[in-house]
Amino acid sequence: MTTWVLLAGLPATGKSTLAGTLQLRLGGIILDKDRVRSALFPGAATDYTREQDDLCMRAILDAAHSLTANHRAEYIFLDGRTFSRKTQLDEVIAAAGLSGAVWRILHLSCSDAVAEARLNREDPDHPAHNRDMELYRRVKKNFEPIVYPKLDLDTSDGVEAVVEGAVGYLVGMDVRAQGSEHRAQ
Repeated sequence: MTTWVLLAGLPATGKSTLAGTLQLRLGGIILDKDRVRSALFPGAATDYTREQDDLCMRAILDAAHSLTANHRAEYIFLDGRTFSRKTQLDEVIAAAGLSGAVWRILHLSCSDAVAEARLNREDPDHPAHNRDMELYRRVKKNFEPIVYPKLDLDTSDGVEAVVEGAVGYLVGMDVRAQGSEHRAQ
């Protein structure tokens, strides 16, 4: 059975870093909205609008469905979206159900100071060039509570500090139980 892993959290909380680490540990495929957007809307065509984000997520969900239906990956890591709105989570959870996949949410956070330090570091490899403290504050102000079962991961001390908890959550949880909230630090 394929597990779709939704990496939720503000910019600079380590979602992409954790996705890469988990992929190395568990296998699977990373579908990254930021990389899809840069491929579909290169250079000046990128405008970071909700419409572009939503179009890219539809493409990702179609790809995730195909990968699931064809048994191409045990884990599909959905990266590049903050999942700051319940409707964004609803869309992916519904698509996972239609695809016959189970889902897990990893909710990453870190202190504001750590996020600011991360955002102030140059990262030429990150495809989202709109990441800054203004975006962080705007998303944080409007971030809706995640009402679904999730594992909360505080990455203030680095992503490596939460990897074992994330792996345990993903491989150790009974697929029938999408139980209560869990916290790992």
